[in-house]
Amino acid sequence: MTAALCASARGLKVLLVESTTQVGGTSATSAGTLWIPCGSPLGVNDIAGCREAASTYLQACIGPGADRAKIDALLESGPELLRFLRGRTQVRLESVPHHPDYLQALPGATLGGRAFAPEPFDGRRLGRSFSRVRPPLPEFMVFGGMMVSKTDIPILLSALREPRAFLQAARLVARYARDRLTHARGTRLVMGNALVAQLLDSLLHSDVEIAFDTRVTQVARTASGFGCTLSGAQGERQVRTRKAVVLATGGFSGNPAMRQRWLPAVARGHSVAHAGGTGGGIQLGLSLGGTMDGNHMAPAFWMPVSTMKRTDGSVATFPHIVMDRAKPGLLAVDATGNRFANEADSYHHFCEGMLESNRRTGSERFFLITDVAFVERHGLGLAHPGRRLLRRLARAGYLTRAGSPRELAQHLRLDPGALERTMTRYNELAASGMDVDFHRGESALNQHNGDPTHTPNPCLRPLDTRSLCAVEIHVADLGTSVGLRTDSDARVLDAEGQPIPGVYACGNDMASMMRGAYPGPGATLGPGMTFAWRAVRHLSDC
Repeated sequence: MTAALCASARGLKVLLVESTTQVGGTSATSAGTLWIPCGSPLGVNDIAGCREAASTYLQACIGPGADRAKIDALLESGPELLRFLRGRTQVRLESVPHHPDYLQALPGATLGGRAFAPEPFDGRRLGRSFSRVRPPLPEFMVFGGMMVSKTDIPILLSALREPRAFLQAARLVARYARDRLTHARGTRLVMGNALVAQLLDSLLHSDVEIAFDTRVTQVARTASGFGCTLSGAQGERQVRTRKAVVLATGGFSGNPAMRQRWLPAVARGHSVAHAGGTGGGIQLGLSLGGTMDGNHMAPAFWMPVSTMKRTDGSVATFPHIVMDRAKPGLLAVDATGNRFANEADSYHHFCEGMLESNRRTGSERFFLITDVAFVERHGLGLAHPGRRLLRRLARAGYLTRAGSPRELAQHLRLDPGALERTMTRYNELAASGMDVDFHRGESALNQHNGDPTHTPNPCLRPLDTRSLCAVEIHVADLGTSVGLRTDSDARVLDAEGQPIPGVYACGNDMASMMRGAYPGPGATLGPGMTFAWRAVRHLSDC
């Protein structure tokens, strides 16, 4: 959608081909944040320093495989993209003043200013096209269809205690009640759903043609450009394009064969990426002479998830992002009954600990353990704050309850002695306020995701071992890193490293410039949209 808007703004005739009936793949269910350094207005003297710090940080994150040209491209064109979106589209992003980079110990890391989040969007502006916006995960909505943001959650939780919060919550619920009279879900959109809706709204105000429920089955070079075969509900049709083909189909998270080829075994069974990302764009790029870039620190970006079979037989997959893992009164253990990582680190880096434990032990079993008081305050995965769902989720096999560490170990098939020692050690560290084993609560990111009302450490408190709860978690991908090899203008490269004229890739079809590293929130969307901007700038100048 970003590439289509940029191309239309430059006066090009654009056909956007969407294989499903809705827009927004994984983006629609994500937080919708873009990680773009130096995107806020800066004085002339500050720009050089900002770019130097960001470049230093990215090189430290990515390591020896860092591509300086792509780093420079992101730092140059990221702010250009933001100005374009603000001035020429309906997309409205706001700088998040305090959101620490994920690897605070590295040089060049900052405490905020590099993350941009979409403003809430009124879905009613889309009219009948509102149904074209892919809804968020059902587990991330309340009352069956009301979206809530991270800032909405404390308002709803304190509504019965604080008059001001009650009024704010009442307005949210009343708006949702009115929406449900005419819509299948609430029309107040936040996070990634708002970003996707803003992009669609922009497309509807442009000259871009959108072909829904249509696949590009073949692309062949012609004397004057490319011939594309499209297959949809009305059968096949041929389309000729003069300038270029931009591949942006979401990577290969939904392709079992490619997952088998590129992902470690422990991560193949679970994904929070949209299933429509079947690698079709990558396959088209390869058919045109492109090559894969697979030498990454990680072939995908990771997310810890818990799962439960719904009543209709489908599987609910809950991403454990920040609402539980970083809060005080929870620990994670592997199949040996021992802790293996800092539970308050980012989702990607926490999963790196799971992957390392898997390599060491050979086991794919991991658990989050807490007590009932924690669930009442913060929730635990599908168990929303409070006690209301505890019994039902326990009967469904999603949540395990026990009255002691040994009893819990028996239920989870762990070594009772090991788990008891682990929990005793954890409670001792929590009581002291210092986690000398994994340094939980020491970094700015840990503290940002913890509970600021809890002292001295916002991420640590002892558990009540008489009322324990646990959920099993798994490594899942939230998107792939491996993809088509490209240059800094998103041109797909051939086996000799030469750009293939007229063939571009961005988003997860393009091998990530991060190469499996994860510097901060929005490290996929920010570069993905930036390189879409660069691809169109290059192709329109050709």
